[in-house]
Amino acid sequence: MTTLVTGATGFIGRRVVRRLIERGGPETVVCLVKPPANQLEADALASFRARGVRLFEGDLLHQPVCAEPPPHIDRVFHLAANIDTDADERDLVVNHAGTRQLLDWLAPVSRGIRIVYASSVAVHDRDRQPSGPIDENSPLVPRTPYGKTKLLGEVVLRERASTDGYSSTILRLPTVYGPGQKAGGLFDTMIALASDGGLLGRIDWPGRTSIVHVDDVAAAMIELSGMPEAAGEVFCVASDESLTVGELARMVGRALGRPIRPVQIPRPLLGLGRAIVWNRTAAAVLPRSARLPFWRLSLIVSDGFWFDTTKFRGVYRGPLRDLGDGLRDVIGVDD
Repeated sequence: MTTLVTGATGFIGRRVVRRLIERGGPETVVCLVKPPANQLEADALASFRARGVRLFEGDLLHQPVCAEPPPHIDRVFHLAANIDTDADERDLVVNHAGTRQLLDWLAPVSRGIRIVYASSVAVHDRDRQPSGPIDENSPLVPRTPYGKTKLLGEVVLRERASTDGYSSTILRLPTVYGPGQKAGGLFDTMIALASDGGLLGRIDWPGRTSIVHVDDVAAAMIELSGMPEAAGEVFCVASDESLTVGELARMVGRALGRPIRPVQIPRPLLGLGRAIVWNRTAAAVLPRSARLPFWRLSLIVSDGFWFDTTKFRGVYRGPLRDLGDGLRDVIGVDD
């Protein structure tokens, strides 16, 4: 089986490629790559090249995305994306326009293949105060340009499946953590706050949020790509834990050897905060610069990005590491 990977030098892509090489050898892996943006990507690219992985140079924002014709393949892991939630919509077009142009390039060879698409919990988001976890049938109401463009990518992928003759599997991911994780992301911020020991890092934020270790994502992607029952399906993927942001922070603090003494938010203040962040009128009048902080606050005072993984765990029975185990990979360890 020959597999094409986009975003192969990225956080998840590096793990996927390594696992594919271990399973079938480098001759079974093809990567669509662009110039590396950082040292981790450069090192990954050099490693793939040294091991004999076939590399196609291209750019999803070009038409065609690659000057060479596509190789004959059996499946695709489409992981390339702009995951910057601070970015403007014009800087995120790769998430949907890039997906469309990838499909254009693959059209001559796409009949009968499986395409696995890495989407995001942000395509769901919330349009009112949460009353439970998100599942695959929850409303699709993205509040950020990132969430909107990832949802458009899903739409493009599903719409083209019948005409181009491929099947798709969409994995909606929460916060993905592990060595080499996103700088400035949830775990990176928690590590910095726990190291500092300041008040902000000690607040016992009550919102539940789903997480998953990067190696578990890679393993699940590869297994689901070969399951007939996963064809044409969407899965909310996360670990088996349902932790609050405050609990996550305390576990990070313990892993760093800097235990956190939590500061509880007074109940009246918490109620007022929730009423404000979920008020549509208040959100509508905010200046643009305040919208993202307002959005982030809504996710930690309430159960924002919290997944119900019943459907996913009904087909994927592989082990998923808990946070205590996963943090040992993160604290003080390079990718």
